[in-house]
This record gives sequence, structure tokens and C-alpha cells, in this order.
Amino acid sequence: MRYQMRHAAGLYWILDMEQSGVPYRKPLATNEVGARIWELSGQGVDEEGIAEKLSMEYQVGRNEIREDIAQFRLLLERYGIDVR
Repeated sequence: MRYQMRHAAGLYWILDMEQSGVPYRKPLATNEVGARIWELSGQGVDEEGIAEKLSMEYQVGRNEIREDIAQFRLLLERYGIDVR
């Protein structure tokens, strides 16, 4: 798996495990919600399933979670990480 998640210093970090080091790409930091989105996506859960699960876990509306998912996907895209 090219990208892996690690937890350190109170944040979750997405690391590119295949980079050569030149140029070095820093790990991408995310919060707990981003880490859960990443984890559930890796388990094959679709976006609606993620929204439902996280809505229950965090006691917030699905629309708010859907927005979090969209923002997280945009962050990954901007960083050049394709998770599809």
C-alpha cells in the first residue's frame, strides 16, 4: 500500500511509503475525523456509509459529515493522493 496512516504528536499523518526522498514530500497531517474517513474508505465503505457511521459516532448531522468528507477529499486531491 503506497500510503499509510500513522498517529504521532496528537495528529494523524498520511505518509507516502514509495517516495524516493528527492524531492521529499512531507507527510500530510489530518485530524481524527480525517483519519476515520481514511480508515473507513480503506475498508471499502462508500461516502454515504461513512457519513452515516461518523454521524452516529460524533453525534452530528450527516450533512456536516458530508461536508467534512468533501473537504478531506479535496485536501487529498490537492496533495496528489488518489484514494479511488
